[in-house]
Amino acid sequence: MSLHSDNDHSEIKEYFSNKVIFLTGATGFLGSVILEKLLRCCPCLQRVYVLIRKKKNKDAPTRLKELLSIPLLKTLREDYLEKVRVVVGDVTIPGLGLNESDLNVLIEEVDIVFHVAASINFSASLDKAVLVNLEGTKNTLLVAKQITNLKCFVYVSTAYCNCVLRDVVAEKVYPNRWEPNELIQLIKALPPIIRERRTAEILGGHPNTYSFTKLLAENLIQAERGDIPVAIVRPSVVLGMSDESPLPGWVDNVNNGGVAFIAGAGRGVFRTIAANQDTVADIVPSDLLASLILAAAWAANKDNDFKIYHFTSGTDNPISWSDYCKYVMEAVHKYPCSKMILYPRAKVRSPFRNSLFVIIGHYLPGFIIDKLAIINGRNPILMDIQHKYSRGIKLSAYFTTNEWKFHKRNTNNLAKKMSAKDQLEFSFDTKKVKWPSYLETCVVGVRKYYHGEQDDTLALARDRLKT
Repeated sequence: MSLHSDNDHSEIKEYFSNKVIFLTGATGFLGSVILEKLLRCCPCLQRVYVLIRKKKNKDAPTRLKELLSIPLLKTLREDYLEKVRVVVGDVTIPGLGLNESDLNVLIEEVDIVFHVAASINFSASLDKAVLVNLEGTKNTLLVAKQITNLKCFVYVSTAYCNCVLRDVVAEKVYPNRWEPNELIQLIKALPPIIRERRTAEILGGHPNTYSFTKLLAENLIQAERGDIPVAIVRPSVVLGMSDESPLPGWVDNVNNGGVAFIAGAGRGVFRTIAANQDTVADIVPSDLLASLILAAAWAANKDNDFKIYHFTSGTDNPISWSDYCKYVMEAVHKYPCSKMILYPRAKVRSPFRNSLFVIIGHYLPGFIIDKLAIINGRNPILMDIQHKYSRGIKLSAYFTTNEWKFHKRNTNNLAKKMSAKDQLEFSFDTKKVKWPSYLETCVVGVRKYYHGEQDDTLALARDRLKT
Protein backbone atom coordinates (compact mmCIF):
# COMPACT_ATOMS: atom_id res chain seq x y z
CA MET A 1 0.00 0.00 0.00
CA SER A 2 1.44 3.34 -1.02
CA LEU A 3 1.00 6.18 1.42
CA HIS A 4 1.49 8.80 -1.30
CA SER A 5 -1.69 9.80 -3.08
CA ASP A 6 -3.01 12.04 -5.80
CA ASN A 7 -4.69 15.12 -4.42
CA ASP A 8 -8.13 14.16 -5.72
CA HIS A 9 -7.95 10.55 -4.58
CA SER A 10 -8.90 9.09 -1.21
CA GLU A 11 -6.62 6.24 -0.27
CA ILE A 12 -8.36 5.93 3.09
CA LYS A 13 -11.74 5.30 1.47
CA GLU A 14 -10.11 2.88 -0.94
CA TYR A 15 -8.39 1.08 1.94
CA PHE A 16 -11.67 0.52 3.79
CA SER A 17 -13.47 -0.63 0.63
CA ASN A 18 -14.83 -4.16 1.16
CA LYS A 19 -13.22 -4.33 4.60
CA VAL A 20 -14.93 -5.99 7.57
CA ILE A 21 -14.56 -4.20 10.90
CA PHE A 22 -14.82 -5.46 14.47
CA LEU A 23 -15.56 -2.66 16.95
CA THR A 24 -15.75 -2.82 20.74
CA GLY A 25 -17.26 0.00 22.76
CA ALA A 26 -19.74 1.01 20.05
CA THR A 27 -22.45 1.85 22.59
CA GLY A 28 -20.19 4.42 24.27
CA PHE A 29 -19.85 8.02 23.13
CA LEU A 30 -16.55 7.72 21.27
CA GLY A 31 -17.46 4.31 19.86
CA SER A 32 -20.63 5.71 18.30
CA VAL A 33 -18.68 8.64 16.81
CA ILE A 34 -16.19 6.20 15.23
CA LEU A 35 -19.02 4.04 13.92
CA GLU A 36 -20.71 7.06 12.31
CA LYS A 37 -17.46 8.18 10.70
CA LEU A 38 -16.80 4.71 9.32
CA LEU A 39 -20.25 4.31 7.81
CA ARG A 40 -20.52 7.83 6.39
CA CYS A 41 -17.02 8.36 5.03
CA CYS A 42 -16.23 4.79 3.96
CA PRO A 43 -19.48 3.80 2.22
CA CYS A 44 -17.88 0.88 0.41
CA LEU A 45 -16.86 -1.02 3.52
CA GLN A 46 -18.51 -4.39 3.68
CA ARG A 47 -19.63 -4.81 7.29
CA VAL A 48 -19.12 -3.67 10.88
CA TYR A 49 -19.47 -6.17 13.72
CA VAL A 50 -20.09 -4.49 17.06
CA LEU A 51 -19.58 -6.28 20.38
CA ILE A 52 -22.51 -5.65 22.72
CA ARG A 53 -23.34 -7.28 26.04
CA LYS A 54 -26.67 -7.74 27.76
CA LYS A 55 -27.28 -4.90 30.18
CA LYS A 56 -30.09 -3.89 32.53
CA ASN A 57 -32.51 -6.52 31.24
CA LYS A 58 -31.89 -5.51 27.64
CA ASP A 59 -30.45 -8.07 25.27
CA ALA A 60 -27.76 -7.20 22.73
CA PRO A 61 -30.09 -6.91 19.69
CA THR A 62 -32.27 -4.46 21.60
CA ARG A 63 -29.24 -2.39 22.56
CA LEU A 64 -28.07 -2.41 18.92
CA LYS A 65 -31.48 -1.13 17.83
CA GLU A 66 -31.22 1.65 20.41
CA LEU A 67 -27.69 2.50 19.25
CA LEU A 68 -28.75 2.81 15.62
CA SER A 69 -31.62 5.07 16.71
CA ILE A 70 -29.50 7.77 18.38
CA PRO A 71 -29.63 11.16 16.62
CA LEU A 72 -26.04 10.86 15.39
CA LEU A 73 -26.58 7.59 13.55
CA LYS A 74 -30.05 8.59 12.35
CA THR A 75 -28.28 11.09 10.08
CA LEU A 76 -27.03 8.13 8.00
CA ARG A 77 -28.71 6.38 5.11
CA GLU A 78 -30.60 3.24 5.99
CA ASP A 79 -28.46 1.05 3.74
CA TYR A 80 -25.37 2.18 5.66
CA LEU A 81 -26.93 1.19 8.97
CA GLU A 82 -27.79 -2.23 7.56
CA LYS A 83 -24.05 -2.98 7.44
CA VAL A 84 -23.90 -3.04 11.24
CA ARG A 85 -24.25 -6.48 12.84
CA VAL A 86 -24.24 -7.37 16.52
CA VAL A 87 -22.15 -10.07 18.16
CA VAL A 88 -23.10 -10.84 21.74
CA GLY A 89 -20.17 -10.70 24.12
CA ASP A 90 -18.29 -8.92 26.87
CA VAL A 91 -14.65 -7.79 26.93
CA THR A 92 -14.29 -8.90 30.56
CA ILE A 93 -14.95 -12.56 29.68
CA PRO A 94 -12.22 -14.81 28.22
CA GLY A 95 -12.79 -15.22 24.50
CA LEU A 96 -15.03 -12.14 24.82
CA GLY A 97 -17.81 -14.51 25.79
CA LEU A 98 -18.45 -15.23 22.10
CA ASN A 99 -20.28 -18.34 21.01
CA GLU A 100 -18.46 -20.62 18.61
CA SER A 101 -20.43 -19.47 15.58
CA ASP A 102 -19.76 -15.75 16.13
CA LEU A 103 -16.10 -16.41 16.92
CA ASN A 104 -15.67 -18.32 13.66
CA VAL A 105 -17.32 -15.50 11.70
CA LEU A 106 -14.91 -12.97 13.17
CA ILE A 107 -11.90 -15.22 12.55
CA GLU A 108 -12.86 -15.75 8.92
CA GLU A 109 -14.16 -12.31 7.94
CA VAL A 110 -12.63 -9.48 9.96
CA ASP A 111 -9.87 -7.26 8.55
CA ILE A 112 -9.51 -4.53 11.19
CA VAL A 113 -10.14 -4.44 14.95
CA PHE A 114 -10.91 -1.20 16.77
CA HIS A 115 -10.73 -1.74 20.53
CA VAL A 116 -12.49 1.24 22.13
CA ALA A 117 -14.34 -0.33 25.09
CA ALA A 118 -13.06 0.92 28.45
CA SER A 119 -14.00 2.01 31.93
CA ILE A 120 -13.25 5.76 32.03
CA ASN A 121 -14.40 6.18 35.63
CA PHE A 122 -11.62 7.90 37.60
CA SER A 123 -13.06 6.53 40.85
CA ALA A 124 -13.31 2.92 39.69
CA SER A 125 -11.88 0.38 42.12
CA LEU A 126 -8.59 -1.18 41.09
CA ASP A 127 -10.12 -4.60 40.45
CA LYS A 128 -12.85 -3.13 38.22
CA ALA A 129 -10.39 -1.02 36.22
CA VAL A 130 -8.02 -3.98 35.80
CA LEU A 131 -10.87 -6.24 34.72
CA VAL A 132 -12.22 -3.89 32.03
CA ASN A 133 -9.17 -1.95 30.84
CA LEU A 134 -6.41 -4.54 31.21
CA GLU A 135 -8.05 -7.96 31.05
CA GLY A 136 -10.56 -6.59 28.54
CA THR A 137 -7.71 -5.54 26.28
CA LYS A 138 -5.98 -8.91 26.72
CA ASN A 139 -9.17 -10.78 25.85
CA THR A 140 -9.74 -8.63 22.76
CA LEU A 141 -6.14 -9.02 21.60
CA LEU A 142 -6.27 -12.81 21.99
CA VAL A 143 -9.34 -12.96 19.77
CA ALA A 144 -7.70 -10.59 17.28
CA LYS A 145 -4.64 -12.84 17.06
CA GLN A 146 -6.88 -15.68 15.87
CA ILE A 147 -8.25 -13.66 12.94
CA THR A 148 -6.97 -15.11 9.69
CA ASN A 149 -6.38 -11.96 7.64
CA LEU A 150 -6.06 -9.24 10.26
CA LYS A 151 -4.63 -6.05 8.79
CA CYS A 152 -4.27 -4.11 12.05
CA PHE A 153 -5.34 -3.74 15.67
CA VAL A 154 -6.20 -0.18 16.72
CA TYR A 155 -6.35 0.59 20.43
CA VAL A 156 -7.74 3.80 21.92
CA SER A 157 -5.69 4.69 24.97
CA THR A 158 -5.32 8.08 26.69
CA ALA A 159 -2.64 10.75 26.56
CA TYR A 160 -2.70 10.71 30.35
CA CYS A 161 -1.58 7.13 30.73
CA ASN A 162 1.87 8.68 31.26
CA CYS A 163 0.69 11.51 33.50
CA VAL A 164 3.35 10.72 36.12
CA LEU A 165 5.91 12.17 33.69
CA ARG A 166 6.71 15.86 33.94
CA ASP A 167 8.74 16.37 30.77
CA VAL A 168 7.83 15.88 27.13
CA VAL A 169 5.74 12.73 26.71
CA ALA A 170 6.92 10.82 23.64
CA GLU A 171 4.88 8.62 21.31
CA LYS A 172 6.26 5.42 22.77
CA VAL A 173 5.24 2.85 25.37
CA TYR A 174 6.70 3.64 28.77
CA PRO A 175 7.43 0.58 30.92
CA ASN A 176 5.93 0.10 34.36
CA ARG A 177 7.28 -1.84 37.33
CA TRP A 178 4.28 -4.14 37.06
CA GLU A 179 4.17 -6.84 34.41
CA PRO A 180 0.54 -6.78 33.19
CA ASN A 181 -0.23 -10.48 33.63
CA GLU A 182 1.40 -10.59 37.06
CA LEU A 183 -0.73 -7.65 38.15
CA ILE A 184 -3.89 -9.34 36.88
CA GLN A 185 -3.09 -12.41 38.96
CA LEU A 186 -2.18 -10.32 42.01
CA ILE A 187 -5.44 -8.37 41.91
CA LYS A 188 -7.42 -11.60 41.68
CA ALA A 189 -5.52 -13.12 44.61
CA LEU A 190 -5.70 -10.18 47.01
CA PRO A 191 -8.62 -10.07 49.47
CA PRO A 192 -10.75 -6.94 48.89
CA ILE A 193 -9.64 -5.21 52.10
CA ILE A 194 -5.94 -5.79 51.39
CA ARG A 195 -6.41 -4.75 47.76
CA GLU A 196 -7.98 -1.48 48.83
CA ARG A 197 -5.19 -0.79 51.31
CA ARG A 198 -2.52 -1.48 48.69
CA THR A 199 -4.12 0.46 45.85
CA ALA A 200 -2.07 3.66 46.27
CA GLU A 201 1.16 1.67 46.51
CA ILE A 202 0.28 -0.38 43.42
CA LEU A 203 -0.64 2.74 41.41
CA GLY A 204 2.85 4.10 42.06
CA GLY A 205 2.01 7.79 41.71
CA HIS A 206 -0.83 7.51 39.22
CA PRO A 207 -3.76 9.69 40.34
CA ASN A 208 -6.41 7.09 39.48
CA THR A 209 -6.91 3.53 38.34
CA TYR A 210 -7.89 4.69 34.82
CA SER A 211 -4.55 6.15 33.75
CA PHE A 212 -2.69 3.29 35.44
CA THR A 213 -4.60 0.47 33.74
CA LYS A 214 -4.48 2.16 30.33
CA LEU A 215 -0.68 2.32 30.61
CA LEU A 216 -0.50 -1.37 31.51
CA ALA A 217 -2.82 -2.21 28.60
CA GLU A 218 -0.33 -0.53 26.25
CA ASN A 219 2.49 -2.57 27.78
CA LEU A 220 0.46 -5.75 27.33
CA ILE A 221 -0.28 -5.00 23.67
CA GLN A 222 3.37 -4.29 22.93
CA ALA A 223 4.50 -7.51 24.62
CA GLU A 224 1.84 -9.87 23.26
CA ARG A 225 0.83 -8.58 19.82
CA GLY A 226 3.06 -11.02 17.96
CA ASP A 227 3.29 -9.92 14.33
CA ILE A 228 0.01 -7.96 14.30
CA PRO A 229 0.39 -4.36 13.07
CA VAL A 230 -0.77 -2.10 15.91
CA ALA A 231 -1.79 1.55 16.14
CA ILE A 232 -2.38 3.11 19.57
CA VAL A 233 -4.19 6.46 19.64
CA ARG A 234 -3.87 8.61 22.76
CA PRO A 235 -6.43 11.43 23.02
CA SER A 236 -6.50 14.07 25.74
CA VAL A 237 -9.86 15.47 26.98
CA VAL A 238 -12.52 14.59 24.38
CA LEU A 239 -15.50 16.94 24.00
CA GLY A 240 -18.39 17.15 21.53
CA MET A 241 -18.32 17.09 17.75
CA SER A 242 -17.13 20.14 15.80
CA ASP A 243 -18.93 22.26 13.22
CA GLU A 244 -17.39 20.12 10.48
CA SER A 245 -19.38 17.08 11.65
CA PRO A 246 -22.87 16.08 10.51
CA LEU A 247 -24.22 16.81 14.00
CA PRO A 248 -22.26 19.73 15.52
CA GLY A 249 -21.99 19.60 19.29
CA TRP A 250 -23.24 16.02 19.53
CA VAL A 251 -22.66 14.43 22.93
CA ASP A 252 -24.78 11.86 24.74
CA ASN A 253 -23.44 11.81 28.31
CA VAL A 254 -21.60 13.89 30.91
CA ASN A 255 -19.13 11.23 32.04
CA ASN A 256 -16.35 13.53 30.88
CA GLY A 257 -15.47 16.32 33.33
CA GLY A 258 -15.27 18.96 30.60
CA VAL A 259 -18.73 18.09 29.33
CA ALA A 260 -20.11 17.80 32.88
CA PHE A 261 -19.08 21.37 33.61
CA ILE A 262 -20.79 22.63 30.45
CA ALA A 263 -23.99 20.79 31.42
CA GLY A 264 -24.01 22.13 34.97
CA ALA A 265 -22.98 25.65 33.97
CA GLY A 266 -25.91 25.76 31.56
CA ARG A 267 -28.31 25.18 34.43
CA GLY A 268 -26.43 27.58 36.70
CA VAL A 269 -25.56 24.91 39.27
CA PHE A 270 -21.84 24.47 38.51
CA ARG A 271 -20.11 27.74 39.29
CA THR A 272 -16.46 26.87 39.78
CA ILE A 273 -13.55 24.95 38.27
CA ALA A 274 -10.62 23.90 40.44
CA ALA A 275 -7.65 24.72 38.23
CA ASN A 276 -4.68 26.98 37.72
CA GLN A 277 -5.76 29.96 35.62
CA ASP A 278 -3.05 29.62 32.99
CA THR A 279 -2.73 25.84 32.92
CA VAL A 280 -3.46 24.35 29.50
CA ALA A 281 -6.84 22.66 29.12
CA ASP A 282 -5.90 20.05 26.55
CA ILE A 283 -9.27 19.50 24.87
CA VAL A 284 -10.03 17.95 21.47
CA PRO A 285 -13.14 17.44 19.29
CA SER A 286 -14.43 13.87 19.12
CA ASP A 287 -15.00 13.81 15.35
CA LEU A 288 -11.38 14.82 14.66
CA LEU A 289 -10.31 12.00 16.96
CA ALA A 290 -12.40 9.54 14.94
CA SER A 291 -10.66 10.73 11.77
CA LEU A 292 -7.22 10.07 13.29
CA ILE A 293 -8.30 6.60 14.42
CA LEU A 294 -9.36 5.68 10.88
CA ALA A 295 -6.23 7.22 9.36
CA ALA A 296 -4.07 5.26 11.82
CA ALA A 297 -5.68 2.03 10.63
CA TRP A 298 -5.03 2.99 7.01
CA ALA A 299 -1.38 3.74 7.70
CA ALA A 300 -0.71 0.42 9.44
CA ASN A 301 0.99 -2.21 7.31
CA LYS A 302 2.14 -5.81 7.45
CA ASP A 303 5.75 -4.95 8.25
CA ASN A 304 5.29 -5.62 11.95
CA ASP A 305 4.28 -1.97 12.38
CA PHE A 306 3.73 -0.47 15.83
CA LYS A 307 2.88 3.21 16.06
CA ILE A 308 1.54 5.50 18.78
CA TYR A 309 -0.30 8.69 17.90
CA HIS A 310 -0.97 11.53 20.32
CA PHE A 311 -4.18 13.45 19.70
CA THR A 312 -3.78 16.57 21.78
CA SER A 313 -4.04 20.34 21.30
CA GLY A 314 -1.87 21.79 24.06
CA THR A 315 1.38 21.97 22.11
CA ASP A 316 0.08 23.43 18.85
CA ASN A 317 -3.17 25.24 19.78
CA PRO A 318 -3.23 25.79 23.54
CA ILE A 319 -6.20 27.11 25.49
CA SER A 320 -6.06 27.80 29.23
CA TRP A 321 -8.63 26.65 31.75
CA SER A 322 -9.41 30.31 32.33
CA ASP A 323 -10.25 30.87 28.66
CA TYR A 324 -12.13 27.56 28.50
CA CYS A 325 -14.38 28.75 31.36
CA LYS A 326 -14.73 32.21 29.82
CA TYR A 327 -15.80 30.94 26.38
CA VAL A 328 -18.18 28.38 27.88
CA MET A 329 -19.90 31.02 30.02
CA GLU A 330 -20.15 33.44 27.10
CA ALA A 331 -21.87 30.72 25.11
CA VAL A 332 -24.12 29.77 28.04
CA HIS A 333 -25.38 33.36 28.22
CA LYS A 334 -25.92 33.38 24.46
CA TYR A 335 -27.72 30.02 24.49
CA PRO A 336 -29.19 29.69 28.00
CA CYS A 337 -31.26 26.76 29.22
CA SER A 338 -34.93 27.46 29.83
CA LYS A 339 -34.79 25.26 32.93
CA MET A 340 -31.89 27.04 34.61
CA ILE A 341 -31.92 26.74 38.40
CA LEU A 342 -29.58 29.62 39.24
CA TYR A 343 -28.19 32.50 37.22
CA PRO A 344 -25.27 31.02 35.25
CA ARG A 345 -21.99 32.36 36.60
CA ALA A 346 -18.68 30.52 36.98
CA LYS A 347 -14.94 31.08 37.19
CA VAL A 348 -11.68 29.23 37.68
CA ARG A 349 -10.36 29.08 41.24
CA SER A 350 -7.35 27.52 42.90
CA PRO A 351 -8.10 24.17 44.55
CA PHE A 352 -8.08 25.78 48.03
CA ARG A 353 -10.36 28.67 47.08
CA ASN A 354 -12.52 26.27 45.14
CA SER A 355 -13.07 24.06 48.20
CA LEU A 356 -14.30 27.10 50.13
CA PHE A 357 -16.51 28.32 47.30
CA VAL A 358 -18.16 24.91 46.89
CA ILE A 359 -19.63 25.27 50.37
CA ILE A 360 -21.03 28.75 49.71
CA GLY A 361 -21.77 28.60 46.00
CA HIS A 362 -22.80 24.95 45.57
CA TYR A 363 -23.88 23.31 48.81
CA LEU A 364 -25.70 26.26 50.43
CA PRO A 365 -27.99 27.06 47.48
CA GLY A 366 -28.36 23.34 46.81
CA PHE A 367 -29.53 22.74 50.37
CA ILE A 368 -32.03 25.63 50.22
CA ILE A 369 -33.41 24.68 46.79
CA ASP A 370 -33.82 21.04 47.81
CA LYS A 371 -35.70 22.07 50.98
CA LEU A 372 -38.04 24.21 48.85
CA ALA A 373 -38.50 21.28 46.48
CA ILE A 374 -39.58 19.03 49.37
CA ILE A 375 -42.03 21.68 50.63
CA ASN A 376 -43.55 21.88 47.14
CA GLY A 377 -43.77 18.11 46.75
CA ARG A 378 -40.92 17.76 44.26
CA ASN A 379 -37.96 15.40 44.32
CA PRO A 380 -34.83 17.01 45.86
CA ILE A 381 -31.92 16.32 43.52
CA LEU A 382 -29.56 19.30 43.61
CA MET A 383 -27.47 18.28 46.62
CA ASP A 384 -26.87 14.87 45.10
CA ILE A 385 -25.72 16.54 41.87
CA GLN A 386 -23.43 18.88 43.80
CA HIS A 387 -21.89 16.01 45.77
CA LYS A 388 -21.12 14.19 42.52
CA TYR A 389 -19.62 17.31 40.95
CA SER A 390 -17.47 17.96 44.02
CA ARG A 391 -16.14 14.41 43.85
CA GLY A 392 -15.44 14.97 40.17
CA ILE A 393 -13.54 18.18 40.92
CA LYS A 394 -11.30 16.36 43.38
CA LEU A 395 -10.66 13.50 40.96
CA SER A 396 -9.81 15.82 38.05
CA ALA A 397 -7.77 18.42 40.00
CA TYR A 398 -4.55 16.53 39.21
CA PHE A 399 -5.17 17.20 35.51
CA THR A 400 -6.45 20.77 35.82
CA THR A 401 -3.48 21.92 37.92
CA ASN A 402 -0.74 20.23 35.87
CA GLU A 403 0.09 20.24 32.19
CA TRP A 404 2.07 18.10 29.80
CA LYS A 405 3.84 18.59 26.48
CA PHE A 406 2.88 15.72 24.20
CA HIS A 407 5.17 14.80 21.33
CA LYS A 408 3.20 14.61 18.05
CA ARG A 409 5.79 13.53 15.48
CA ASN A 410 3.94 10.38 14.43
CA THR A 411 0.61 12.21 14.28
CA ASN A 412 2.04 15.06 12.19
CA ASN A 413 3.89 12.68 9.87
CA LEU A 414 0.70 10.71 9.32
CA ALA A 415 -1.10 13.87 8.21
CA LYS A 416 1.69 14.63 5.74
CA LYS A 417 1.30 11.19 4.14
CA MET A 418 -2.37 11.78 3.40
CA SER A 419 -3.67 13.19 0.13
CA ALA A 420 -5.20 16.66 0.06
CA LYS A 421 -8.62 15.05 -0.24
CA ASP A 422 -8.05 12.83 2.78
CA GLN A 423 -6.63 15.74 4.76
CA LEU A 424 -9.98 17.46 4.31
CA GLU A 425 -12.35 14.55 4.83
CA PHE A 426 -10.31 12.84 7.56
CA SER A 427 -8.82 15.95 9.15
CA PHE A 428 -7.40 15.73 12.66
CA ASP A 429 -5.56 19.07 12.61
CA THR A 430 -6.14 20.61 16.03
CA LYS A 431 -4.38 23.82 14.95
CA LYS A 432 -7.47 24.74 12.96
CA VAL A 433 -9.86 24.56 15.93
CA LYS A 434 -11.24 28.01 16.84
CA TRP A 435 -11.87 27.68 20.56
CA PRO A 436 -14.58 30.34 21.05
CA SER A 437 -16.75 29.00 18.23
CA TYR A 438 -16.01 25.34 19.02
CA LEU A 439 -16.92 25.70 22.70
CA GLU A 440 -20.07 27.55 21.69
CA THR A 441 -20.92 24.55 19.52
CA CYS A 442 -20.32 22.28 22.52
CA VAL A 443 -22.62 24.40 24.72
CA VAL A 444 -25.37 24.31 22.10
CA GLY A 445 -24.88 20.56 21.69
CA VAL A 446 -25.14 19.86 25.41
CA ARG A 447 -28.23 22.09 25.61
CA LYS A 448 -29.93 20.22 22.77
CA TYR A 449 -28.74 16.63 23.06
CA TYR A 450 -28.18 16.23 26.80
CA HIS A 451 -30.65 18.66 28.35
CA GLY A 452 -33.17 18.02 25.56
CA GLU A 453 -33.92 21.70 24.96
CA GLN A 454 -34.99 22.45 21.40
CA ASP A 455 -34.47 25.71 19.52
CA ASP A 456 -38.02 26.88 20.18
CA THR A 457 -37.23 27.22 23.91
CA LEU A 458 -34.40 29.68 23.32
CA ALA A 459 -36.48 32.88 23.30
CA LEU A 460 -38.09 31.94 26.63
CA ALA A 461 -34.69 31.09 28.11
CA ARG A 462 -33.21 34.42 27.03
CA ASP A 463 -36.17 36.27 28.57
CA ARG A 464 -35.64 34.41 31.84
CA LEU A 465 -31.96 35.27 31.81
CA LYS A 466 -32.76 38.99 31.60
CA THR A 467 -35.15 38.97 34.58
